[in-house]
Amino acid sequence: MKFVEKERECELVFEANGPFWHVYTDGSVMADMFCCEEDFREGMVALAVCAVLFGEAELVTFELMNNHVHLVMRGTKEACLEFFEIYKRRLMRVFLRLGKAVDWSRFEASILQIETLTSLRNEILYAHRNAYVANRAYTPFGYRWGGGWAYFNPAAEMISVVGLCDMGARKMRELTHCRDVHGLVRLKFNGDVPYIPSFCRVEIGQAVFQDPRSYFHGLSKNVEAFSHIASRLKDRVVLTDDEMFAVAARWAMENFSTKVRILNPEQKIQLARMLHYDYNATNVQLRRILGLELAVLDEMFPPVR
Repeated sequence: MKFVEKERECELVFEANGPFWHVYTDGSVMADMFCCEEDFREGMVALAVCAVLFGEAELVTFELMNNHVHLVMRGTKEACLEFFEIYKRRLMRVFLRLGKAVDWSRFEASILQIETLTSLRNEILYAHRNAYVANRAYTPFGYRWGGGWAYFNPAAEMISVVGLCDMGARKMRELTHCRDVHGLVRLKFNGDVPYIPSFCRVEIGQAVFQDPRSYFHGLSKNVEAFSHIASRLKDRVVLTDDEMFAVAARWAMENFSTKVRILNPEQKIQLARMLHYDYNATNVQLRRILGLELAVLDEMFPPVR
């Protein structure tokens, strides 16, 4: 099949399954709510239960982070926001029952419509990169608390899973914190963690990419698009140090015809401004990449308190 034919098929999937939305929360104003593996597991179970029971909007992918969440969804705007409110209320009840104190007052949803196929691809990729960018312990394929590992991964079909309905009523209620579990029969678990393809429309998300190669290419090459998304979402970290250094090295060569390590102080300041404003580089990243003093960077770009 030709490139244009594949692209048209992806466009048809986009048109048939929309509208799409990115629902997200602001981690800069929210204290950590998922602080350990148990918290993340409970957060994922609550999300899976809501996704299965709430039929008016669906998850295409998601990423749970320590202090914020990303949900890429399909449905009406109103339904997606209602889904988030249901999820928030369930989280509040579950954490209260477990004796975990969390201030949920700032856990509020913002929503952006995803209007084009290219934008949907980039929003999915951005969500899948979130943990990878924030923590060098992860790759987009190795983070348990997001949909990234389930995309274009043949191993996902080899994971041992058990249907919730095969666990027995007591175990079902214990895992889901639901008294009435009849509506959760399609939910599956790997151990005590929900199996993502059983509650998330992975097949729709995969179908908007031409093939696994195009998906993988997008994960590492769309730095400008990711910077634009981060600006809209007010995310602090956009690129890894390696990716940021590659941008810096290219810019230094194009503008100063030299390498980053031999830039003079004035050139480093110019480069720092570009990386900060165009790529959302943090002061700590700029210190590591350019060797500028943190006090100088904090004066140039006062940290958000």
